[in-house]
Amino acid sequence: MYKPGLTALARRLAPMAMALAWAAPGAAPAQSNTELDEIRKEIESLKEGYEKRIQELEARLKQAEESAARAQATAQRAEQEAQSATAAPAAAPGGVSQSAFNPAISLILQGSYRQYSEDPASRSITGFADTGNAGLADKGFSIDESELTLSANVDPLFYGQATFAVADGSIEVEEAFAQTAAVGHGLTLKAGRFFSGLGYFNPLHPHAWDFFDPSLVQNTFLGANYKEDALSASWIAPLPLLVELGGEIGRPVDFPFPDSTQTWNGFSGGTLFARLGGDIGVSHSYRLGGWWMRADNDAEDAAPVLDFDTRTGVSNTLAGGDTQVWGLDFVWKWAPNGNPAQRNFKLVAEWMQRTINGDLTSNGTTDAFEATQSGWFVQGVYQFVPRWRLGLRYDRLDSGSVSAGVNEANGITAADFTPQRWSAMIDWSPSEFSRLRLQYNQDKSQQGLTDDQVFVQYIFSLGAHGAHRF
Repeated sequence: MYKPGLTALARRLAPMAMALAWAAPGAAPAQSNTELDEIRKEIESLKEGYEKRIQELEARLKQAEESAARAQATAQRAEQEAQSATAAPAAAPGGVSQSAFNPAISLILQGSYRQYSEDPASRSITGFADTGNAGLADKGFSIDESELTLSANVDPLFYGQATFAVADGSIEVEEAFAQTAAVGHGLTLKAGRFFSGLGYFNPLHPHAWDFFDPSLVQNTFLGANYKEDALSASWIAPLPLLVELGGEIGRPVDFPFPDSTQTWNGFSGGTLFARLGGDIGVSHSYRLGGWWMRADNDAEDAAPVLDFDTRTGVSNTLAGGDTQVWGLDFVWKWAPNGNPAQRNFKLVAEWMQRTINGDLTSNGTTDAFEATQSGWFVQGVYQFVPRWRLGLRYDRLDSGSVSAGVNEANGITAADFTPQRWSAMIDWSPSEFSRLRLQYNQDKSQQGLTDDQVFVQYIFSLGAHGAHRF
């Protein structure tokens, strides 16, 4: 049946349906275009951010390059000025010097007051040193030994140092050497005149001693400091602990006897040494060393030996042969938590054995001679509060054995005596550049005699001064 109402409704909806059909396909492209626009905007924003960041980095790079160029130019000018000032020092306007100190300069001033209960000129060390050779200076005030040191890096490869000792109006070259600075692999080479690296005490200059005077065994067997004109090589192994091996070869200076000039193609002595050390926790450290040295005795100019002249009352001289010394040294240091500023303690012990051989002439008779002797010392120094230290030391020598052939009938035998000495000191260091010290020795190194010795000492350091050895 025909329904005129439905037909009219259909006719009215038909245009709307057609419009929707046409509009629907265009909705998806419109949505896609919007997403693309957003993506393009994000890309543009990122590009702008990166370009801004790149511009900032380029500006910083340019600024850094300009600063480096200015610094290099300043360094070059300073070097040129220093070279010019060293070559020809001149005074700037107003009286200010333009010279630059290269090398570094250090001056150590030392002086003392000495008092003995016995006459130092008549002192000897029984079984070891003749009268007047006990290493004692005159009573009263003395300027002692002052040291002038010049040192610098020569270039990236080498370091140089010279130390001159001034005492009693004379100047002596204590050390003058060149040393490698960049060989690498733990190896160091040194050439020139220097204190031998054997033992603990020997390499130390007097201003670095913990007591006013050297130990009996050091002073008797090696002198205050045994030095050489020599070549030295030392190597430190790449290990967690300190392991150092070294040796020296050359010509000893005034050893084994004063004014010794012995030489064999320029080589008349040498040393070997080894050291082991490390830390125990944060508060303790140690070092143990062993060493050996040998020096030819003068074959042409005979020299007095030991104290035979004093004990026999006739002339006794030794020629030829050699002198050998073996040694062991030990150092232990303690500082709470590794900080020595408030409190610290140092214990040092050394033992040496010496053998001298050659041809001994006694009262006109010559025969083969050999003497083997030993000695040791132990000392402790305690810093109980900042700037103040107390120290105690004990020295002992053993006369050992003597073989002299027919000359034993002339009294050439080992002494039946054991030299020994006690030392106590207190020192105060107002700063790292000054030290005042009071020391007392009870010296029983001469048979039948006790010498009470008192020393008052000052040590002042002027100018550049490097750190001391361990």
